[in-house]
Amino acid sequence: MKRPKPTKASPRKRKKKVVPSADQPRLKLCYLFTTFPLVSETFLQREIRVMKEQHADLTIYSLYGGGSSFEGMPVHRFRLFELFLLVYWLPYWLIVKPGAIASIFRRWFTRPPRYFTNLEETFLGEAFALIRAHQIRKLNPDLIHGVWATMPATAALTLEDLIGTPFSMGAHAYDVFKKGGDCLLPEKALRAKVIHSSTRFARRQMIRTGAPPSRIHWIRRGLSSFPPVNTLRPEIDTIRILTVGRLVPKKGYLDQVRIYSALRKRGIPFEARIVGAGPLKEELEESIQQAELSCCVSLHGGIPHDQVQDHYAWCDLFIFTGVVDDNGDRNGLANVIPEALSRGIPVIATPDSGILENFKNDVELIIQTASPADQWVKLLMDLASDFPRRERLGKAGREWTEKNFDAHKNSSRLFKLMHAAVAKPTVSGSRSKKQPMGDQA
Repeated sequence: MKRPKPTKASPRKRKKKVVPSADQPRLKLCYLFTTFPLVSETFLQREIRVMKEQHADLTIYSLYGGGSSFEGMPVHRFRLFELFLLVYWLPYWLIVKPGAIASIFRRWFTRPPRYFTNLEETFLGEAFALIRAHQIRKLNPDLIHGVWATMPATAALTLEDLIGTPFSMGAHAYDVFKKGGDCLLPEKALRAKVIHSSTRFARRQMIRTGAPPSRIHWIRRGLSSFPPVNTLRPEIDTIRILTVGRLVPKKGYLDQVRIYSALRKRGIPFEARIVGAGPLKEELEESIQQAELSCCVSLHGGIPHDQVQDHYAWCDLFIFTGVVDDNGDRNGLANVIPEALSRGIPVIATPDSGILENFKNDVELIIQTASPADQWVKLLMDLASDFPRRERLGKAGREWTEKNFDAHKNSSRLFKLMHAAVAKPTVSGSRSKKQPMGDQA
């Protein structure tokens, strides 16, 4: 292989810190996570950093496991043994807030959980609220934000019933679509002050569920900073392919095994790396072995974000094979796609809703259906041999992320919406300015 000529990486752009105005009061936010911090949810860590930049008064709760701190901020973990405290707190709230307890029991009969995980998350969300409500009331937050429409939003909904604090929530992927979405989604959709969706597709689904259009806002995730751009190899002998994501059915990894098998049968030299952890690990390992691909396809597990960057720097092409799984669960805009684009890596992705609404085919990335595998083989060979096309895709992908995937800009917009949702009238009694509808340009 010829030694590639070095090319200059795009310079990093300095980010302006968004500082709230001096007369703007600090917003007391209580953030509820399922598990925090989580390796596969670095986008939520970026969101927290921006909220901290905005000088929000943050309190973080992790309802199921997680760490005890995040970058100097304490994370209040809910422990399963605390469920025994329901013996005390359930009778307490039954006396103090009988209407709230009646609402909890009413929901179980009128909107029962749709599947076992939904049952677990609904119970834990309500139990957390009953046990920690007294503690959260002392914090006196302006707003409680559940980052997902499942367990965290269930807890936020129940807390509003118990202590009267308004709530906002995220609604993005499985919490909206899996088996019809969370069982309490219609009630949450009606009552949440702000609903954050990272795709237009999920926003439309929430409106169909009953969310007032003025409260459901489409705001993309984002990167805290933009990494150096890869130096693409002009000539490729062995194609280096990367994919990153949780090992779950909606990522379409078994389709990838078929693609890799077709590449090997054609005698095309390649190496593929799959970075991520999840319940499909054993099945995926077995499929790779049965297809005799262990020599060229490797699993690297769930690793910290800074280590994932080494894999991005290594690859020639990034592929994403998202599908709608048997339960109706699907991807939004998988954050690994903008991460790869930000490094100037050519990306091939299946036509998920998040892909179709954000990108133009063969402009920022290439859109290709999951099958047949032979079409992928031809596409991968064509790209590997077409350096100008790869270079053009890499440049356009980087430009798209700089324009649309800035965490500082996007998450600060979410902060402003939260602040406006709970802003109190001025002394003269005038109302705060009405916020524009959710879609961003």
